[in-house]
Amino acid sequence: MLRLPPPAGAYIQSEHSYQVGSALLWKRRAEAALDALDKAQRQLQACKRREQRLRLRVGELQRERRVPLEARRIPKEPPARLVELQLLGDGGE
Repeated sequence: MLRLPPPAGAYIQSEHSYQVGSALLWKRRAEAALDALDKAQRQLQACKRREQRLRLRVGELQRERRVPLEARRIPKEPPARLVELQLLGDGGE
């Protein structure tokens, strides 16, 4: 005869609402849950820092890529010419 798999949810410990159980067991469960929460929060913060660094780096790379394109464009106005001015009435010459 084939052995049937356990029913869904069989791995969950069934506790009655009126059953308190061992205080030490609940304390260990609470500590384990808090440890898991702390670990998940640290991982989340690390992921956020990593994402921020990557976003900044992508922005830098996009700016670097745009600079050569802008340098190749033909300016609309001709470049300004240098003009030398002589001061009148200086008399030093």
